[in-house]
Amino acid sequence: MPLTGRGRKTLWIYTGVFLFMGLLVITVPVDAMPLLVCLPALFSAYSDRIGKPVAALAAALAPALLAFVPGYAGSVIIYLFVIALGVLFHRLLGRGSINLAVLVPSSLVLAFAFTSILYLAAGQGVAIGALISQWVGGFFDQLMSVYRQTSSEGVIREMTAFRERMEGYAVKLFWGLLASSLLSLMWVNLLIANGVNRRYPLGRWRCPDWVVGLFILSGVLSLVSYGGVSAVGLNLLIVVLQVYFFQGMAIASSFMAHHEWSRFIRAIVYVLILTQIYIMIGIAGLGLFDTWFDFRKRIRNSEGDKT
Repeated sequence: MPLTGRGRKTLWIYTGVFLFMGLLVITVPVDAMPLLVCLPALFSAYSDRIGKPVAALAAALAPALLAFVPGYAGSVIIYLFVIALGVLFHRLLGRGSINLAVLVPSSLVLAFAFTSILYLAAGQGVAIGALISQWVGGFFDQLMSVYRQTSSEGVIREMTAFRERMEGYAVKLFWGLLASSLLSLMWVNLLIANGVNRRYPLGRWRCPDWVVGLFILSGVLSLVSYGGVSAVGLNLLIVVLQVYFFQGMAIASSFMAHHEWSRFIRAIVYVLILTQIYIMIGIAGLGLFDTWFDFRKRIRNSEGDKT
């Protein structure tokens, strides 16, 4: 075990905690799903804490020995894949490539998901769209069962009337929603990793200016009523708006930090943003228009730079 100024005991504690989390992810993957999705950030934080990337990787690979135990091989494969994402995530962060640290792992998971869905569809002898429709239908079946137990008859009738339309939208926008979700999960990993080392001023983060070109392109494509062009445009638009949502959140964070709002008030604001769809859209719009107006510069100039 490598030694640092933190001492042998502290390093063993970090290693023990990380190994325990790895074992949970492999042995009870469903219950440990929150740990699995945050594993890239946890690996990055662990590597920073012990200061030896090779030792961190060796410790991370140790739980994979459960592959020799019957019944755990599938979980181990998923675990190793996520650990590989964590290694990549950590290396890109170490180079200061925040954008790539979020984009590259998300793209790899999306490619893995597409390949897996393609394999399952081929195994069942159906098209990818039919398989996705089947999954979406199953999801809405479960959702309707929950509504029948918790909602009034009026709400159930409204859900039933709009179900077919909502299923159609979900199937049409499946890939955009999936890509947006993956970007969000990796952004959460970034926030967790940055919460440990505080290296990256995420309140000043902004996406590249050329992303506005993707926004314009997606808007144009979504208006084209030819084949699946509109669906491509709408899916791309979802992803681009997600990126601008991150930028809008950075602006909101910068504003609250500049005016020294308490952590409690900030937490309330974040909860409101993440639970109100119209506020989320407004935050994404704020990030989009920041391309031209540089709101954080205006915030700093309003009362002088306090940060």
